[in-house]
Amino acid sequence: MQRLPLSALVTSYNEGALLPRCLEAVAFCDELIVIDVESSDDTAAVARAHGAEVVEHPWVPIAEAARVDVADLARHDWLLVVDPDEIVPPALAAEVVRLMPTLESDVAAVDAPRQYYFGGRPLRGTVWGGANKRRLLVRRSAVELTPRIWGGMHIHHGYRVVDLPFTADTAIMHLWSTGFADLIRRHRRYLELEPIDRADAGEVTGYRAVFSMPLRSFRESFWVRSGYRDGLTGLGLSVFWAVFRTLGELRLLREIQRRGQPSL
Repeated sequence: MQRLPLSALVTSYNEGALLPRCLEAVAFCDELIVIDVESSDDTAAVARAHGAEVVEHPWVPIAEAARVDVADLARHDWLLVVDPDEIVPPALAAEVVRLMPTLESDVAAVDAPRQYYFGGRPLRGTVWGGANKRRLLVRRSAVELTPRIWGGMHIHHGYRVVDLPFTADTAIMHLWSTGFADLIRRHRRYLELEPIDRADAGEVTGYRAVFSMPLRSFRESFWVRSGYRDGLTGLGLSVFWAVFRTLGELRLLREIQRRGQPSL
């Protein structure tokens, strides 16, 4: 497969074991950059063995914060952004090769389909399962990268996003979580960061929203988003989502009150 004028950015913290499959899947990119966030494993060695440039970065709790600092080091305007636990399938790689020469000057990004895996199995339902997507290609000159926890990107005025349809063959394989212990470990970090980002963005909440959040979030994941299709796993993930969203809403309320801002 031909190499495209793309710079692949992969941020790793002790994820050297996941890097080979991730990097091999994006070998169609002309440049591979692995951002090593103070890893204590073999992240750097594995990255170099697969032809990637390694950029050392001080510890940050989320990948978005490291990408902001490193993106300007890339050779190309177009970036391909993946995480070590994500694998771009051959069908999607072929679609990117076909698509790149056709992208018009007002395209800032391309969203690709993504399939979440929990415990090694694809999720059919819950807020994570089924037809999902993520931002795969980004034109640096058309966006502002930010260190925000969810997404971390603003599209400049006058630009648009191309959305690739979900198919089983083209969906990014996202090896999201090995189990509930891993899930809880990851999301404890998010609970520390998310309320600050949401308050900075001007979001408001109140006690009514906090009290209604458990039932509303569980219903969203288990019934509306078909979490029941994943059996006990879907039930457990839906309960987890309800707890996570409720704690997040409560911490947002406390952050707003700490700042002396009005709540609902």
